[in-house]
Amino acid sequence: MLKKFFLHLIINFLIISALIGAYIHLPESYQSIDNRLKDFMFLSRGVREDSDTIRIIAIDEPSLSQLGQWPWEREKIALILQNLTLAGAKIIGMDVFFSEIDKSSPNYVFENLNKSKQITDKDFATIKSLVNLPDYDKTFAEMIANTPTILGYIMDLKDERNLEQFPMINTTISEKNYIGHDFLPVAKGVTLNIERFQDKAFSSGFLNNIPDASGMIRRVPLLIKYQEVVFTSLAMEIYCLLTGIDSINVLYEETGISNLELISGEDSFSIPTDRNGRLFLNFLGPQNSFEYISAKDIFNNNFDKNEIKDKVVLFGATAVGLLDLRASPFDNALPGIEVHATAIENMLFQNYLQSPDWVEGATAVTMLLLAVIFTVLYSFLSASMTVVILLISLVLFYQLMNYMLFQQGIILNILFPLLSIILLTISSTLINYFLANKQRKLIKDKFAQKVSSAVVDDILKNEQSDILIAQEKDVSIFFSDIRGFTQISESLGSPSKLIDLLNVYMTPMVDNIMQQKGTIDKFIGDAVMAYWNAPHEVKNHADMAVQSALAQLKMLDDVNLILQDKYQLTIDIGIGINTGKATVGEMGSRGRSDYTIIGDAVNLASRLEGLNKPYGCHLIISEFTKAQLTDEYIIRQLDKVRVKGKHEGIAIYEVLGRGVAEGQLKHNLDLYYDALALYYEAKFDESLKLFEELLINEQSQLIKIYIDRCTQYINKPPIDFDGVFTHTSK
Repeated sequence: MLKKFFLHLIINFLIISALIGAYIHLPESYQSIDNRLKDFMFLSRGVREDSDTIRIIAIDEPSLSQLGQWPWEREKIALILQNLTLAGAKIIGMDVFFSEIDKSSPNYVFENLNKSKQITDKDFATIKSLVNLPDYDKTFAEMIANTPTILGYIMDLKDERNLEQFPMINTTISEKNYIGHDFLPVAKGVTLNIERFQDKAFSSGFLNNIPDASGMIRRVPLLIKYQEVVFTSLAMEIYCLLTGIDSINVLYEETGISNLELISGEDSFSIPTDRNGRLFLNFLGPQNSFEYISAKDIFNNNFDKNEIKDKVVLFGATAVGLLDLRASPFDNALPGIEVHATAIENMLFQNYLQSPDWVEGATAVTMLLLAVIFTVLYSFLSASMTVVILLISLVLFYQLMNYMLFQQGIILNILFPLLSIILLTISSTLINYFLANKQRKLIKDKFAQKVSSAVVDDILKNEQSDILIAQEKDVSIFFSDIRGFTQISESLGSPSKLIDLLNVYMTPMVDNIMQQKGTIDKFIGDAVMAYWNAPHEVKNHADMAVQSALAQLKMLDDVNLILQDKYQLTIDIGIGINTGKATVGEMGSRGRSDYTIIGDAVNLASRLEGLNKPYGCHLIISEFTKAQLTDEYIIRQLDKVRVKGKHEGIAIYEVLGRGVAEGQLKHNLDLYYDALALYYEAKFDESLKLFEELLINEQSQLIKIYIDRCTQYINKPPIDFDGVFTHTSK
């Protein structure tokens, strides 16, 4: 067994060492597989409840159908902002940006006619003095200035463009312990709203959502650096305004950014991020996880104002044709505006997911622990348990990952521990298969010449490598014997008839023992010796032995019908069972040995079988066997005895059947135990009266024994009576 354990240990640790090396050194391309596994975790978790704080004003198909193709005239958007503000919106975030002037504005069209010389300067001046042409951009700019609107803009991460105008920053952002390497995303340019909008806005934030290598949005940047200045995302800016954040400290460690420290007055708290300052998104679910209101309904002022009052409102595109769609764990076509909404919701309600620095170390330690656990399990459990262990391991692993991800908000690596479970199982299965074949051949070669094929089959089911080595085990030992066998053999007068009789009797009895997971040790003439719980483990072996004995006593009726028909005789048997420690293993001389058991427990079982005759019983068990029974049986105590070769007294019991005594049998047993209790108290006169009363209902040899003893003790009281009767014969 130890050799098997160390073989598993060495190979499993080689496997885990290789996996840990791959985990540490492989490029992040493998991360897409791990991300897919995390996506499965999200899908299995299902939709998370909306916090009812955010409303999405959707530029959807019905809005495009009524208000025209996008982009709309700025006066329409201005009216939407006005209606939202009047409805009590707490803050309005724009997931659209306006980098060009509105060319549909009458003022722009008129001025463009003048520039193209399609109208004279004199006529232009005359018309302009007489007609106040609408300027949609001016109207929109004034609405921005008078509403809680936060504009969005785009950071250019690839194309380099330097602008004199910078995005607006309302929060002081500092990089603490900066190590000279930018872990924050660095922009090469910026696409802003036109100046008249940017100047009027209270604040603004970038709209960039950066997908991972697989094209999936799982993290969003909260900060991007541009020309050595750090800027906030739209979601981060809205969160800072809602919570009154004065300043943000970007905290660096050697491996990158650890978290963002946010300061509001004297209070400070942190937002966990990855090493690049990105927020892991804890998605609510697929599209429409947040409450949507069509932009046309806001434009027409046809909506429930209570749905907007004191809510965070995000305005953006959801129509498929506008191509603002992202892939998420729940949805391959999630509107980008829901990504911003998710980030805001995560920060407002601290529904964070994070991957602390210790995760890598914890993952490596977990893999090592798996190697140890699987080594122990697969070394000491049977091969048939492999599938069970694998299934239980996968379920427990899933539960652990689910708990850590959604209850603790900790993102652990799923791929490599999962690979560890699978590869360790495959490895251990192959090792066990190799060792099992080797062991089966060894046992078969060894036992085929020494024991019956039934015993060999039982041993082969046991995968212990030390099966042949003598060891002490708790076993239930069974002895049965045919009563008056000498007279029976003489009456038959023929060896062939005697052998046939024994075959008729032995065959069903032996089959039953094997069916009850017992092992036939030997046949001693007409006697059968068997035992349970060796060489293989048998649960509740005392019950199995007793149940086999009861079944054999019942089968004896069928056997006697056959014997009566063939030989005009019937047989009776006695059975003794004891449970205790015995030495089991291969014993005998060199070249002539057998797998058997020896010890005092075996001798006692043999003595118990012999006591059936004096007590007039068929099945006697010791107090040690009775103590280990778990099922219900009808049992009565026979006596406290000292058998030959033993000095200490033990209680012996007769097993009458399974279940609970009822009716007359229960009455007789109750009366018997009352009489027996008086007997052990040395109240022989009172005990005698009850036994004589009991004899009327039960003409048994046992009752007569106690009547004789009570009569004897009344006539000649014993000295130092302890209730133990000494048997001087076997």
